[in-house]
Amino acid sequence: MGMTVGLSAARPPRSVFVGRDAELAELARVAVRPPALALVEGEAGVGKTRLVRELVRRPELAGRTVLLGCCQPMREPFPYGPVVDLLRDTAPLLSRVAGTLSPIVGALRPLLPELAPLLPPEPPRGDAAAERHKVFRAVRDLLAAYGPVIVVIDDLHWADEGTQDLLRFLMSPPTANLALIAAYRREAYAAGASSVLEAAHRLLSDDNTTLLRLRPLAATDVGVLAAGLLGTREVGQDFAAALHHRTAGIPFVIEEVLREFREMGAEPRSHALDLVDIPVLLRDTMADRLRRLGPAVAAVVHAAAVLDAPATEDDLAVVSGLPPGRVARALTDALTGAVLFEVDTGRYALRHPLARQAVDVSIPSPQRRKLHARAAELLAGRPDRVPVRLAHHYRQAGDIANWVSRTVAAADHATEVSDAALALQVLETALADTALPPRAARTLAVRLSRVAATGIARVSTVDRLRELLRDGLLTGTARGEVRINLGRLLMNQAGRVEEGQGEIEMAVHDLADRPALAARGAAALVLPTFGWRPISSQFAWLEKATKLAAAVPRDDELAMVVHANRLSLLAGTGDPRLRPLLDRLPRSSRSPRVRRQLARAFSNVGDSLAWTGHYPTARSLLQISSTLMAETDVPYLSTLRTGTGLRIDALTGNWGTLDADAAHLIEQAGEMPSLAMDALLALAWVAMARGDRDAAGRYLDSAHAAAQETAPLQIAVSAARVALALARSDVAAAAVGADRALIRVRAKENWVWAADLVPQAVRAFQRAGRDADAVSLADEYAAGVAGTDAPAAAAAEVLVRAYLAADPAQALDGYLQAAAAYAALPQPHTAATVHEAAATAAIALGDPATALSSLTAAVEAYAALGCTRDADRCRRASRRFRPARPRGRKGYGDELSPREREVVDLVAAGRTNRQIADELFLSPRTVEHHVARAMRKLNVASRAEFERD
Repeated sequence: MGMTVGLSAARPPRSVFVGRDAELAELARVAVRPPALALVEGEAGVGKTRLVRELVRRPELAGRTVLLGCCQPMREPFPYGPVVDLLRDTAPLLSRVAGTLSPIVGALRPLLPELAPLLPPEPPRGDAAAERHKVFRAVRDLLAAYGPVIVVIDDLHWADEGTQDLLRFLMSPPTANLALIAAYRREAYAAGASSVLEAAHRLLSDDNTTLLRLRPLAATDVGVLAAGLLGTREVGQDFAAALHHRTAGIPFVIEEVLREFREMGAEPRSHALDLVDIPVLLRDTMADRLRRLGPAVAAVVHAAAVLDAPATEDDLAVVSGLPPGRVARALTDALTGAVLFEVDTGRYALRHPLARQAVDVSIPSPQRRKLHARAAELLAGRPDRVPVRLAHHYRQAGDIANWVSRTVAAADHATEVSDAALALQVLETALADTALPPRAARTLAVRLSRVAATGIARVSTVDRLRELLRDGLLTGTARGEVRINLGRLLMNQAGRVEEGQGEIEMAVHDLADRPALAARGAAALVLPTFGWRPISSQFAWLEKATKLAAAVPRDDELAMVVHANRLSLLAGTGDPRLRPLLDRLPRSSRSPRVRRQLARAFSNVGDSLAWTGHYPTARSLLQISSTLMAETDVPYLSTLRTGTGLRIDALTGNWGTLDADAAHLIEQAGEMPSLAMDALLALAWVAMARGDRDAAGRYLDSAHAAAQETAPLQIAVSAARVALALARSDVAAAAVGADRALIRVRAKENWVWAADLVPQAVRAFQRAGRDADAVSLADEYAAGVAGTDAPAAAAAEVLVRAYLAADPAQALDGYLQAAAAYAALPQPHTAATVHEAAATAAIALGDPATALSSLTAAVEAYAALGCTRDADRCRRASRRFRPARPRGRKGYGDELSPREREVVDLVAAGRTNRQIADELFLSPRTVEHHVARAMRKLNVASRAEFERD
């Protein structure tokens, strides 16, 4: 019978075990082949202790005795400390072998008084060397008596000399039936030194020994570990990658960071890691290691922490202020002690960002300022200097003037290289600093608002801009421009349209003497998709923007801003005047600024056309926009293009990668919910088409919450909710939802966006017995879309007339026309559903050829989309219209016919006769006959028995 003793075994694991399966299997292989020796080597926190704990749980070790001991970092360790500790708890084992022990084992009585009654008498004492030899022999004999036994020694690098000699004695030659496993940190030994057991390791055969060097975890393993520690099924790849970078994949550091993270209660997103404090245990551990290594090493490590980038020996000498000779020696000691690492040839840094922060906070402030001043002086003279790093060093050195100028340069450089996220971070950090002079704050505030309007901002960006406007620091032109850009940010990204429009209106008033800026503000209020103000008010703002722009001397960029928004307004309202203007729109420009506005024009017009059903044209315009911005993309614009593309994919049946692409866009949107609205709507549409009503409802709720003031999206969400309510036979909810949505459409004065809503509303009103309301709505819709260039609206108008047709032949003709119109858009799933409606009308007219043709078209469309359940339903329904077999009808006797089997299956699934009739395109009376015959053939007394069968 085996047992495990030792304090380490009593501690439960703190996390999932990941990334070490191969090492664990190798360790178990050696442990069961005594005499054996396994060495586990790795830096602090890499998971050595966890590995040997997992070994104890391996099934291969069942029935074996495992003894665990741990060396302690004591100034004067107890003699043979870990060995004494692991033997002290072996009384159960000792009681079984007490009568068979060699007399020499009595030498352990002074070391193990707790076991003295079970040990042989203590042999006569000799000199110190003799006593030491007796102890060694006694331990060997006792372990041999316990054998086969596995001894685990953790943190061997802290072992006292006596323990080291004892372990060497046990393995030279190896003790029979003993497998010794030792874990240690190589860096804890002096330069060139090795573990006391490595010589013994070389003497054993390959089958009886192993040396495992544990490496940090890979990013994928970090993600698995993080999910386990946070209690979630998985974490995002971005979060895992950020955590890996922050911790270098060292499990101990990961666990400490995520302990802090759990206490914060934050969602596992990469940017949230920036809010995590340095774990206290990590900070104390680093401080202790630097104290042990001495002041010269600490000075070099401090310099490396301040530089915060791989540095040469010369760099470290300049920043630390130490003579080159001392730097060389200190650097060697820092590398040996695994405080610094050579990350590139001749370049050194701390292991991970958290280690750097832990060192940085330990540097006294006066010393830190000097170090940063030296670092700034060092980097300023280099041609490859990084502006953001230089700005940081000047700020930490207390050089405010240089800090401000370098911050401006850093933000401009980040903007030039399309790193909007970095530019936002630099500007927000500077504006939050109370040392920033007012004049500089105004300059940086304007820059922040410009970057925020085109990049993907965060909630903190909005808060910072609002605070700047509130505290009275900004006046005149600066205040007006910040308000315009904040308004654009609120409208485009935050989904707070009314609030954003209010900021821009105030800005236009502020900028009465600056027509160029005022024109930009007025133009921003022209875009039709924003808010619930009527379209007529947006045409009024277009007129105002045009007049303001005309008062500005030649400004090609401004002219394109106004013209781009004019085109978006025409496209969003289905105005036929758009086409010739769009054809004349240049496809490029020599001016980067005009080129950017052209890209915005093509993107916005493409988005507007996607809402009206011009899908191929919309795709081509999005591609033109993407090409124009290939070199200097605008993150917000890129996200908008991606979202519009997803919306088009969902409607046109391009579903191959839609789920993954939508999930990526939602993650990318971050704290700006309206950037995810298209992805959420696309997912809802596809879920509805696939018959997953619960998922569709969840996505619709999320889309509604993400952009409550984006008119076409909200109308589309309402249409989908009405359709869901009808599918669930909740006619009251469908009719009320339609009424509420139509109020908003009438207020917006733009019926082309109601192409999805109006057909569903008409169906809801018909089923609610409100036929007059259905007819009135159809007339109102026809008048609202008259003269527009909106293919989706045109198809919807035909479908609505088919729903309302009093004559079955007219209804069939209308369905066939509508199906063709939807197929041409293309909206293949909608076309398929209309084909089914046409088949029902054809059956009612006694037109089997048309019914078969329509059902065949529906089958093909559904099958192409992967909607197999819908395709099978239509395929079954079409069988009755196919030509009969020449041999005549087959009789089934007492067996169920295929049709009877279909009916029985549906009854067993809980369907009513009415539902079965609708699904199989039969009359309820026919279904009753099938049920009665099936009950007779199966000899059952009730429908409920079908379910049991």
